[in-house]
Amino acid sequence: MRPIWVALGVLTAAALLLGVAWFAGAFSRVLPLEAPEGVRLTPLRSISAFESWVLLKLLGVDGIPVSYTVDCYRMEYSAVGHNGATMRLSGLLALPRGVVARRLVSFQHGTTTTRSAVPSKPDGTGIATAIAFAGNGYALVVPDYPGLGVSEGRHPYYVAEAIGPAVVAMIDAASHVKGVPDAPVFLSGFSEGGWASLAALRMLEEEGKAVLASAQVAGAYDLRHVSLPAALKGGSPSHSLYLAYAAWGQAAYYGRPLDSLLTPTYAKVVERVFDGATPEEIKAALPTDPRQLFNQEFLDAFDRGGSHWFLDTFAANSLVDVTPSAPVRLYYGSKDEDVVPQEALDAARAMRSRGADATAVDVGPVGHDPSMLAAAPLILAWLRELEGAD
Repeated sequence: MRPIWVALGVLTAAALLLGVAWFAGAFSRVLPLEAPEGVRLTPLRSISAFESWVLLKLLGVDGIPVSYTVDCYRMEYSAVGHNGATMRLSGLLALPRGVVARRLVSFQHGTTTTRSAVPSKPDGTGIATAIAFAGNGYALVVPDYPGLGVSEGRHPYYVAEAIGPAVVAMIDAASHVKGVPDAPVFLSGFSEGGWASLAALRMLEEEGKAVLASAQVAGAYDLRHVSLPAALKGGSPSHSLYLAYAAWGQAAYYGRPLDSLLTPTYAKVVERVFDGATPEEIKAALPTDPRQLFNQEFLDAFDRGGSHWFLDTFAANSLVDVTPSAPVRLYYGSKDEDVVPQEALDAARAMRSRGADATAVDVGPVGHDPSMLAAAPLILAWLRELEGAD
């Protein structure tokens, strides 16, 4: 699921982070901020530089200095959905206090199955990314994604044409907020958010908009040929949850019956547990062997190289064919079982073969959750390096 950085994985540390953060921040008032047309800004809380230092120490994070108090706002904005309808979406906006922001950073969070466990709450993702980026002088947005936060409907898990536009729309909306600089955006994200960052990068560049760079951590990029086969082997306790979440979200998005993919029994289970159960309850309700989720038609298609709508959607939402103009770094932990290192290595190799500036970066022998903690100081250092050359 999500790391300490994003408040799932090591629950005790995350709860401590949130509890201390909220108690300390309750005495610091957020500065008012005027919202542009079509945007609603709700003050949430501020985080002092001292409080940020304490929180980072509690989590054992080194290499991230913090210079500024951070003001956090829930930002509500609109985007056009795949059916042409306007969606109301939400996310976190964080700004450094008392200084002109250096540039805008858009951070995309990892998997969450709970509508309210989102950056605009703010959850641990919102607090941690606000500290890391806004605390170092950057304006920051962290989208909640469609189907999460204030938006309606199911989350279209790993559907690029839904997630990419939502991220880009928040970047566009934030560009009209006073205090957000007019400079090429820097993209970053973890797990699902690594993939989402690449989807947003592709869309921004197709629209002719400049992107400074993109730094993904533990992202899945070749959904059809790397992610799906690895997940079906069940090497991680989370693989059944990931696959069930994708089945639930994509069946609704593409108008397919869930039992055209899952067994009748698990189709009913998945419909029930993704309608409000906790991540722990979801995992407990699903089989440890992910293949047991699926009906024989799908398994035969997968095993024999046949055709099935779920295989087609995984292929359509893979991003290994993206050729970015902006430099890209794909960070990974060599012990990651949730998202195998092959994802970053293969994607970087494929991008370079088409002339892109893409590098896979091994952050060490760590798993999925700790890889974000290991990558965070490296990402900040790279961002500063890019700005020096800008």
